[in-house]
Amino acid sequence: MSKKSLPPSVIGCNREALLKALAATEEGISSAEAKTRQRRYGKNQIVFHPAQSQLIMLLKEFTALFPMLLLAASLLAFFAHYLSPGEGYELIGIALAVVVILNALVSFYQNHKVEKLMLSFLDFIPKQVALLRNGEKVVLDANEVVPGDILLLQEGDKIPADGVILEMNQLLVDESILTGESEPLNKSALDAVVDETCLVSSGATVLKGNAIILITRTGRDTSLGSISRLSQEVKNDLTPMQEEIQNFVRKITWLALGIGISFFILGFFIGNPFWTNLVFAIGIIVANVPEGLLPTVTLALTQSSLRMGKCNAVVKNILSVETLGSTTVICTDKTGTLTRNQLHVEKAYLDFTEVDAENAEGFKNNRAARTFLEIIALCNDVISVNHNGNHGQDKFKGDPTETAMATYADKLAGFDALRSTFELKHNRPFDSDNKYMSSTHATQGGTLFMTVKGAPNKIISLCTQVHSEGLVRALRDDEREHLIQQANHYAGQGLRLLALAYRVVEQADAEAEELVFVGLVAMVDPPRREVPAAVAACKSAGIRIIVISGDKAETVNYIARKLGIVSNPRVIEGPELAAMSPENLCSALTKEVVFARIAPEQKLIIVESLKSMGEVVAVTGDGVNDAPALKRADIGVSMGLHGTDVAKEASDIILLDDNFATIIKAIEEGRTVYDNIKKFITYILTSNIPEILPFIAYVLLPIPLPITVIQILAIDLITDMIPAIGLGNEPPEADTMQRPPRSRNERLVSFRTFVRSYAIVGPAEAALAFAAFFVVLSSGGWSWGEALPKDAALHLQASGAFLATIIFCQIGNVMACRTNRQSALPYLARLNVWITLGVLVEISFILAIVYIPFLNPIFSTAAISIPTWGMILLSPFVIFLIEEMRKLLVRRGLNWLSV
Repeated sequence: MSKKSLPPSVIGCNREALLKALAATEEGISSAEAKTRQRRYGKNQIVFHPAQSQLIMLLKEFTALFPMLLLAASLLAFFAHYLSPGEGYELIGIALAVVVILNALVSFYQNHKVEKLMLSFLDFIPKQVALLRNGEKVVLDANEVVPGDILLLQEGDKIPADGVILEMNQLLVDESILTGESEPLNKSALDAVVDETCLVSSGATVLKGNAIILITRTGRDTSLGSISRLSQEVKNDLTPMQEEIQNFVRKITWLALGIGISFFILGFFIGNPFWTNLVFAIGIIVANVPEGLLPTVTLALTQSSLRMGKCNAVVKNILSVETLGSTTVICTDKTGTLTRNQLHVEKAYLDFTEVDAENAEGFKNNRAARTFLEIIALCNDVISVNHNGNHGQDKFKGDPTETAMATYADKLAGFDALRSTFELKHNRPFDSDNKYMSSTHATQGGTLFMTVKGAPNKIISLCTQVHSEGLVRALRDDEREHLIQQANHYAGQGLRLLALAYRVVEQADAEAEELVFVGLVAMVDPPRREVPAAVAACKSAGIRIIVISGDKAETVNYIARKLGIVSNPRVIEGPELAAMSPENLCSALTKEVVFARIAPEQKLIIVESLKSMGEVVAVTGDGVNDAPALKRADIGVSMGLHGTDVAKEASDIILLDDNFATIIKAIEEGRTVYDNIKKFITYILTSNIPEILPFIAYVLLPIPLPITVIQILAIDLITDMIPAIGLGNEPPEADTMQRPPRSRNERLVSFRTFVRSYAIVGPAEAALAFAAFFVVLSSGGWSWGEALPKDAALHLQASGAFLATIIFCQIGNVMACRTNRQSALPYLARLNVWITLGVLVEISFILAIVYIPFLNPIFSTAAISIPTWGMILLSPFVIFLIEEMRKLLVRRGLNWLSV
């Protein structure tokens, strides 16, 4: 159903024009008209996370390149079985299909849990709201709100739609989840024409006061809705790990096809018929497919995700683990991420002296301190909450600025104690015209004591005296100028500033004039204590941090410098960014820079620019305004404690403790898992050569087949699996966080990886296995070219020796793979439970299939003689020695031998 669009803007309309444009009255629309409008504009609801079909979610698990390769190999194996029954190809087909199905089911289960979690999260719009309908107050579901409705707001309400304030009383609104700006906004009612100060936005929260609102936009037409659309339009790129696995699959596919087709053609030259050559080629292609790699990668990433969970980082997508490890730039929001999202008194200036807020003794020694604290406590509208053991800012409810000041006074002298000897007589609330508030109290002696706080320039202009050195004296012109300069200095640092003054009056409702100046109080949303160390760790790891905030420039600059993120940055604000060309933005991003007053779509532009520069971008955030950038980034990290549900839905990782330092642990885990996946891919690929060469030798040479299809499956899915998982669980190496992020051009599986597996260690394993095979045959009386039945005892013994040698070679290989460049000798003494278990399983398995009679026909083996075992037991040491020599040459400069 088509829906009529609302006017593009109500800015500049007067009250009459606004009501006319919306066909509304101040008594509210009728219920019948509301139903008509709902059909026209739709329900007041926003979808950030559209529910996905479970069937489609399951089918997607089969569409990645690696599962498709394994399924293709499975079909080829079944076709080979059709052409040549009894060779065991059907078992390979079944095994490959089972691996893909089990992996898909496990992955689907994890994703389904996340899907249910995210759908339960989404609760941005309040359940019920108070409206005027038919001239009467009614309480309805928030999704029933339509343009033209009159909404009644109270303190604590979440605003359900965009609107214009018709009437209000001391309305203070928090829009930080939409704008990223930590400072609450004082709103005003519509006067002559609509301007920004009388607009309210969906998703914002009323901190103080009450209001009557004319609704102008609902649902996806609201400010929150526009972010929803932007978030859903953003497309995710493949993660670096997905790209690397696709790259590997392409390589292994072309390699398998190349070898298979080559020997298919070669078969004609040696006189084999077409179908024999085809079955042989399929066998080689399927043998090249690393069946165990997919579940091993999944298990390694899953275990890494579990370890991150213990560090308070919930991983929604396991592939995100490695992505975080390859991060080169972290784009972080300020409010709630780097800072506590809780105002705190940073500095006090009284008696012309700056006092550090943390220095309680220094403050109390100042002779103006008591008066300073009394003004803070008396000229304050917070509500003190003393039950349930509340302490700190949890003890007070009200405006964040007043809460911060009350907390400060409470810590130094007791908020309630300061107020206890005074009786409230008159209160003048803050308004945007006067720029101050005043509160008059009577002392126990009956003296009327007016306390005033407000904008520094305004308060200083009203002061004729100053509280200095324990006395009240006239305020000189040079002192007045000095106070103004000090206030400007604090404001330039991004501190939120109020001036405090008082006056003894005759009447409670006296005007605030001829005041006594007492001091300045400077507040800031303070950095989290753990962040400076995390910033230093990022720098040592070669990771840049760029602060992107909706807050004002001075505040963003102050926090970024205080945390050591930058020293002397260029500050780019939203309007300047809007005027920049892509080239100029990319140039600015190469230098020290912070961004302030940034809109959600501009965060997206910054992320896009960084990605176009080849950076791997992580974005952290907690607000609705962060959602599009979180989704577009290579890795989105949201805050779990204070983050909005929108941000959690858009992100890949959720920090349960809102701790920026947790990101550093996660980055180390990501780098470690990449290194470990590289290790076990190298390990798994090595056994491909001793699995493939027997088939080639069988066709080209007059020898029995050294290995069967079932034995290949046993290696790939039984003996190699647990050691590979062990490599995936290796702890980080000492220099993991001391080296720069890996280049985007660095491949998970490079040409040098294939050289190591296919040209050095793999052929060595094959040579040792062939040696054991031929020693057994020759010791049994076999002569070259002699035909040997498949079920002959000698053939089974030789085949068992071939298999046992490969398995024991892989024991030496897994020990060597624990390091990439350094010697693995020191690691032999370091316990890895999975590798130890894997070695025990390998040994137990080969002994079982060789010496347990009923297993012999299944795995085509027979008992091996003791002298043959001497050869087999030597093989892991040979492989380990070859690898140690290769790594020694790498350390001496032969980098082409590295992996």
